[in-house]
Amino acid sequence: MAGVSTRLGFPTATDDGSLWWLESRPSEGGRGVVVRRDPGGRTEDALPPPHSARSRVHEYGGRPYLVDGATFYFVQDRDQQLWRKRPGEEPTRLTDATGYRFAEPILDRERGRLIAVAERHAPEDQPEPPEAENLLVAISLADGAVTPLARGRDFYAAPALSPDGGRLAFLAWDHPHMPWDAAELHLAELDGDGACRAVKRVAGDTRGSAFQPVWSPAGDLYFSLEVDGYWTLHVAAAEGPRLLLRTDAEFGAPLWQLGTELFAFSGPRELVAACFERGLSRVGRILLDPPRFEPLVEDLLHVGQLACHGPHAALLVGWAGSGTRLLHLDLRGGAIEIARDTVPDALGEADISSPEAVSFPTLDGETAHGFFFAPRHREFVAPPGERPPLLVMAHGGPTACTSPTLNLGVQYWTSRGFAVLDVNYRGSTGYGRAYRERLRGEWGILDVGDCVAGARHLADTGRVDGRRMVIRGGSAGGYTVLQALANHDVFAAGSCLYGVTDLEGLARDTHKFESRYDRFLVDGPGDRGELLRSRSPRSYPERIRRPVIFFQGMEDKAVPPEQADTMVDALQRAGVTVEYHLYAGEQHGFRRRETLRHVLEAELAFFQRVLGLAEGR
Repeated sequence: MAGVSTRLGFPTATDDGSLWWLESRPSEGGRGVVVRRDPGGRTEDALPPPHSARSRVHEYGGRPYLVDGATFYFVQDRDQQLWRKRPGEEPTRLTDATGYRFAEPILDRERGRLIAVAERHAPEDQPEPPEAENLLVAISLADGAVTPLARGRDFYAAPALSPDGGRLAFLAWDHPHMPWDAAELHLAELDGDGACRAVKRVAGDTRGSAFQPVWSPAGDLYFSLEVDGYWTLHVAAAEGPRLLLRTDAEFGAPLWQLGTELFAFSGPRELVAACFERGLSRVGRILLDPPRFEPLVEDLLHVGQLACHGPHAALLVGWAGSGTRLLHLDLRGGAIEIARDTVPDALGEADISSPEAVSFPTLDGETAHGFFFAPRHREFVAPPGERPPLLVMAHGGPTACTSPTLNLGVQYWTSRGFAVLDVNYRGSTGYGRAYRERLRGEWGILDVGDCVAGARHLADTGRVDGRRMVIRGGSAGGYTVLQALANHDVFAAGSCLYGVTDLEGLARDTHKFESRYDRFLVDGPGDRGELLRSRSPRSYPERIRRPVIFFQGMEDKAVPPEQADTMVDALQRAGVTVEYHLYAGEQHGFRRRETLRHVLEAELAFFQRVLGLAEGR
C-alpha cells in the first residue's frame, strides 16, 4: 500500500484523444508527476525527475498544470513558480515572482499569456508578516512578467475565459466564509490590453454558493448554483441565472482543491457531468434541447473530477486530488477503459471487502450515514461466535465526505480482521446543503455523536464486538477522535493524525484559507475565546482516559505541530497511555512511502496491544 498506492488528480482530455493527469507518488517522496497517455494507450511520464508539480495555494493547492498541445506549464513544488516544459527539452522556469504561489493556470492564447490564481506571501522573516494576498494574475509567456487582473477580495478561484477571449468568469469570496458557504460568480469584460473592466456579480451569495463556471462553444456561461439546498446547473441570462435542470442531485463539491471540475461541454449543445445523490455518483450526458439528463455510468460510486474534450471524457474515481483510478469514456459508443489504476494486485477479489451503505439513528434522533466494511480474508476466519473489533473512521474537513470506492486504507484493516465504519457524519457533503450545514455551530458535538451512534448501532445489532471498538481520524477527523474519547466511553482507543487539539490556537496560527472557518463550526453565547476553549480537547486532558496514538508532520501549516506537541504533553501528565510520532519533511497529509508504512504498522500494533489481539496478520 505505502509503496505503490499513488494518488491521481486533475485529469485533462485534449483534442488529439490524449489524456493527461497528475500522480503523487509515495515511492518518489511524494513527487508530483505529470503523466500523458496517447491515443494508442501508451503512457509516459511527461515531467522528468527531480521536478515535481504541486501548488500550495491555500496550502491544499489544486490543479498545478496546463496542457497546450505538446507543451505544458506546471507549478514547481520547491519554489511555487510556473515552469514550462517543451517537447524534447528540460523544463525551464517561466516566472521569477518572489513570494508568489500559483494554481489553476489557463491559456489566453490571443494575448500570449496565462491567467492563474495567485497567492502572494510576505517574507517569513518579518516580525509579524501580513496575511497573504489572493488575486487573479496574468503571466506573460514572453518574459514571465506577472500582472494583477483582479484583487481586493479575500479569495479567488476558477478563472474561465470565453471562447472569443473577451470575457473572464471567476469565483470570489471573503472571510469569514468558505467557498461552499458563499462563493460568488463574477464576470469581467477584458479590454484591449487584457485588463478586467465592468466586473459584475452574476450569481452566488450567502444563501447559495456558485461552483465551476464553464463556457459553451457558443459563448454562453454555465455554472452550478445552490438552489433549494443542492448545487444545480444554471446558465447566465440577462434576467439572471436560469435553472437548467431541477434535481435533488448535487452538481458540485466543496472547493478544498482549486481546479475541481465535475462537468464539461462535449459538443455544442451537450455536457457530460458527474453528480452526487446520497453520497454516490452518477455520470450522464446533459442535452440542452430540451434540457434532460441521460445516464451514462451509474456504478462508479464516487467520481471526484471529470474532464472532457469532444468524444473523450476522463473520469477520476475518488477525490479530485486523491483518486485511485482514471477511466477513459468514449462518448460515441459508451465504452469505458481503465487509463490508470493505482490499486495494486496485492488483494485478490476474494479478499476485498465491499462497502455497504448504512444509515443509523443519531444520539438526538436524527439520521446519519456511512459505509460499513466487514472483515474479509480468504486465509483467515474468526473463531466461532466471535464478533470482529470495529475501527470507526472520521473523515477530515469537516466539510468533506467519505466515498465507497476501493480504498487500500480501508482494506488494510478489513484484511486484518477489523470491521470498518467510514462515517459521513452530519456536516458531510453529498446529501444537500441542509445536511452539510447541520454541523454549523456544533462541531465537536454532532460529528462526534454520529461516530458514537454508528458504533453503538453496529454493536447493538450484533455485527461487531462492542467491547473492542476504536476510532481514527486525520485533521478535523483527528479532532473528532479526541472529542469522542473525552466525552464518551464507547471507544477503547483512538488514533489522531495531524488533528486539531486547540481551537483557539488554530484560529490564531493556521493558514489564511481556514483562519475564520471556526466561526461557522463553533458557536454559542458568551466570550468567543472561552467558547473555543470549552470545545478544545487540550482544555480537559483529564477527561481522556483511553490510550491515544498521535502522528504529525513537522512542516504542517494547516494544523501546526504545536497542536499535537502540547496535547501529548498534557495527556502524559494526566497519566494517559500515549504514543507520538513526528515526521520531518511531512506536511498536512503524509506523502512519503516510509511515513505511510510506518503509520500503518505503528497504528496496527498499537490497536492490537490495546485490544489484546494477537499480533500478526
